[in-house]
Amino acid sequence: MQYVVCYDIADDRRRDRIASALLDYGPRAQESVFVATLDDELASKMVSRLEKLVDERVDRVHVFMLCGTCGAKTRVMGMAEVVEDRPFYVL
Repeated sequence: MQYVVCYDIADDRRRDRIASALLDYGPRAQESVFVATLDDELASKMVSRLEKLVDERVDRVHVFMLCGTCGAKTRVMGMAEVVEDRPFYVL
């Protein structure tokens, strides 16, 4: 399943931690937007990790789950690129 995560984080240090955590799951689409293709287990781990980092009183985080049909209908404009997972190898 493809996930789009976007955020508005008030604190610089916390924002850096959240961005760093999200990079473990997928690439940046924009400065505060990440796209990740994850199975249910990894998605659950990502959300749990975010919940530990987010300050519920001041931060805003949105996690959107896109079905296969929705992901295929993604449109990009201007300088935007369709974000795809990079291939990796387990040695």
